[in-house]
Amino acid sequence: MTVIGISSSPIRGGNVDRMVQYILEHSGKPTQFVNLTELSYSPCRACAHLCAKDNICRLDDDLRSLYQEMIDAEALVLGTPSYFNNLNGFMTVFLERLWAFRHQRFPLEGKPYAVIACGGIQSPRQTIESVQRRMSAYKAVLIGDVAFKSCILPCFKCGYGTVCEIGASQYVYDEEGRKQLKITKELFKRWEDTPEVKNQVDVITATIKTL
Repeated sequence: MTVIGISSSPIRGGNVDRMVQYILEHSGKPTQFVNLTELSYSPCRACAHLCAKDNICRLDDDLRSLYQEMIDAEALVLGTPSYFNNLNGFMTVFLERLWAFRHQRFPLEGKPYAVIACGGIQSPRQTIESVQRRMSAYKAVLIGDVAFKSCILPCFKCGYGTVCEIGASQYVYDEEGRKQLKITKELFKRWEDTPEVKNQVDVITATIKTL
């Protein structure tokens, strides 16, 4: 059985992608990796009369093939960046579309899943809790989570991070600190270089190995 990793990060190869992929690669299982930002799909259209009979959403878009694959999967690994201390849009709409799994039966009941989240300014704990609330509605079973505070700010890439009076850098650095701020690769913190996070990821990986 396959372990499916689903990332909603628009930064391909970033911390979210890499954590999900690490777990898949070291799980010892057949795996499938999906980045939602490469797919085209829309929010739930509330056409319950179409999905109630067999729990399969009838919207004809790029999510359609994922439903049965998720039902058949041995475990799921969900990864999302934290935007405004919550899920980003790609993950929000994806989880919303799983509402088809709440008719007459629960196809994901008992399905093991893990959650990975990355936040810049603060720990993405609330983001993880948002995923948990939705997955609990589908009766899936949480086996672990990782909340990584990367300290990577959008200001590092926008070009105005040292002078902007609106962006996140003003909350992290004082005025003098921003004047001296130099955007170097060292500011782009990697989960692999954070022992506590690495250990948490390894615990989830080991758990999946035993399934």
